[in-house]
Amino acid sequence: MTYVVVALVVTNVLTLLNLLLLLGVIRRLREQPVPPHGDHPADDGLPVGTQVEAFETTDVDGQAVRGDELPAEAIVGFFSPGCGPCEALLPKFVAHSEALPGGRESALAVVVGTPDEAADYVVRLSRVARVVVEDSPGAAVGHAFRVSGYPTVFQLDGDGTVVFSGASLERLPVPAE
Repeated sequence: MTYVVVALVVTNVLTLLNLLLLLGVIRRLREQPVPPHGDHPADDGLPVGTQVEAFETTDVDGQAVRGDELPAEAIVGFFSPGCGPCEALLPKFVAHSEALPGGRESALAVVVGTPDEAADYVVRLSRVARVVVEDSPGAAVGHAFRVSGYPTVFQLDGDGTVVFSGASLERLPVPAE
C-alpha cells in the first residue's frame, strides 16, 4: 500500500513538472516573431543577382521551354496545389501577368504536383502564362531556380539574372511598355 501511495505522489510530481515545462515552452514560442502569411525564408531559391541555370522542359501546350529563351523582365512563379499562400498569391500573379507587355510569353508558371492536382491551377494560369507542371520540386525548372518553398516568384533581366525574388508581388514593379 505504501508503494502505491509513493508511486502516485511521484507520478503527480512528474506530471506537474512536465506541465510547468510545457507552459514555459509555449510562452517562449509565443515570443518568437511570426513571418507574414505566405512568407518563407529569404534564402529560398536563387538570390537576386544570380544567373539562372540552363534548363529545358515542355509546357502544358507541348511547347519547349528553355531558360535562355525567357524574355527580359519575365516573371516566373512557382505554385503547389493545396498550399494556402499559393492560393492567395495566384490571383495577384494572374493580374500582374496580364499587365506584362509581352503577354503570356513574359510569364512562366510552374505548378509542382501531379497532373490531376495541378489541373485547376493550369486552367487558371494558362491564359496569362506559359504553364509547366513538374511532379517534384527538384525537376528541371525547380532545380534551375533552387526552389523548395511555395509560392516563390522571380523576375529576370534579359540575361537570365534574377532581379527580384520573393513570396509576394508587392515590391515587384509592372514593367513599362
